Amino acid sequence: MADKPKTIIDYAARGIIAGAGLGVIASWIAPITITRGLFLGMLCGCLAGLTMFYRRGK
Repeated sequence: MADKPKTIIDYAARGIIAGAGLGVIASWIAPITITRGLFLGMLCGCLAGLTMFYRRGK
């Protein structure tokens, strides 16, 4: 099958999943609650995914 071009949603979703995982791991180490770590990780991951999309070119 031919690879379809990746959309902005693909990059954002990948960033959210990776960021959420890192946020939960950070909550085990740092003195923050797991929900705060999850939320901040998802937020940062979404922004990182959007940045990757725009830096690669549309």
